[in-house]
Amino acid sequence: MGHRPNETVVQGSNVEKGPPADEEKCFPWKLLEARAASASVTRLKVPPKAREEYEKACDASSKNQFDEAEQHARSAIAKFQGYPAAWVKLGMILEEQHKAQEARDACSHAASIDATYLPAYLCEAEVSTRNQQWKEVLNSADMALSNKSDGNAYPHYYRARAYLHLNDLPEARKSALQALALDVNHDEPSLYYVLAQIYEREGDNANAIVQIKQFLNLHPDLMQEDMAKQYLAKLESQQSAK
Repeated sequence: MGHRPNETVVQGSNVEKGPPADEEKCFPWKLLEARAASASVTRLKVPPKAREEYEKACDASSKNQFDEAEQHARSAIAKFQGYPAAWVKLGMILEEQHKAQEARDACSHAASIDATYLPAYLCEAEVSTRNQQWKEVLNSADMALSNKSDGNAYPHYYRARAYLHLNDLPEARKSALQALALDVNHDEPSLYYVLAQIYEREGDNANAIVQIKQFLNLHPDLMQEDMAKQYLAKLESQQSAK
């Protein structure tokens, strides 16, 4: 986060030439490089001063300085209202401050600027996930899939989580497996954790154990690792009791 994109300013203009290649690296999702290389015309119009404020928002957010990050994100938007990445970033910052409705509104505004902008729908899905609003998660994930999701795993990942909590296990498993098939670089280890939960709910502890071990092999952070180890111990205890 906080990297400066390579900027080339058009002679005699305040508009950048070329897509903001690093813009989406500020988000919690690892999107395909092909997405970053196909920025819309709207995003190519972002003036440098708005981009500078956006980068400052990213940097502050990476340090958990959310008040400062919000100020910079709002400043970026003030300098260019039609800045979908800044609206998405603002949405994620507001969610970190537990302002769920404002966060969702910011994400939705990004989609209204550019209906093909995948992070806008992922932003809505993430906010709804954190607030356990599973039908809204599913709706946002479906919107992402109906637009240019470009083979990204995340819409399927959010669908899997939503269907799990809505107790539609066949659809949950189908979505999780679709996400895993697309996540060739293992960018989202949590997929394995979700799939483990699905298998456990289906009574397939053996497969659930395989998924949790795969999750641990991908070296999650310490808190996730501790949680996964406890879950694995529970699954293995249940398995041995059979």
